Amino acid sequence: MKFSDQSAEALGGLHPDARKEVRRALNDVAAGRARDVAGLTGRLAGFSRLRVGRHRVIFRYDPSGELVVEFLAPRSVVYEQFDPR
Repeated sequence: MKFSDQSAEALGGLHPDARKEVRRALNDVAAGRARDVAGLTGRLAGFSRLRVGRHRVIFRYDPSGELVVEFLAPRSVVYEQFDPR
């Protein structure tokens, strides 16, 4: 699993309990276990979102199949702040 600079910084800034839950959810997704994941459309096509409490994780898979965490933010701002360029 790889993390963008933004997602690593955002994860580090979370409350320890929230950080643990996000990491657990990401590990579940990477291992193929069912979580609240949905593919995104429009300008975010090719990315997926993971819902973890009030936070959203935007991720993708690289060509080798490794999960790449691109963006992590509260649900209220994640889609306005994430720029996939």
